[in-house]
Amino acid sequence: MDRSCPGADNVKIPELEIRECPKCGGEVEFFTRDKKSTCADCGEVVFREAGPSCIDWCPVASTCFPGLVKEKAAQKK
Repeated sequence: MDRSCPGADNVKIPELEIRECPKCGGEVEFFTRDKKSTCADCGEVVFREAGPSCIDWCPVASTCFPGLVKEKAAQKK
């Protein structure tokens, strides 16, 4: 039986999210791991509010995403 972490799906398979640009009202595209994106209409850099992911709270996240766990740990320093 192939078991995988259901919380990891949004990191392994990025999902597209469309948000409204606060400057011009155009569409801004974000993928799951994007922290910021640029509006194609006006060039405004739009930041996404970060929410917790399994990488933040799962005790075995390093087995699924060893590079990301190390990267996040380095960012906190």
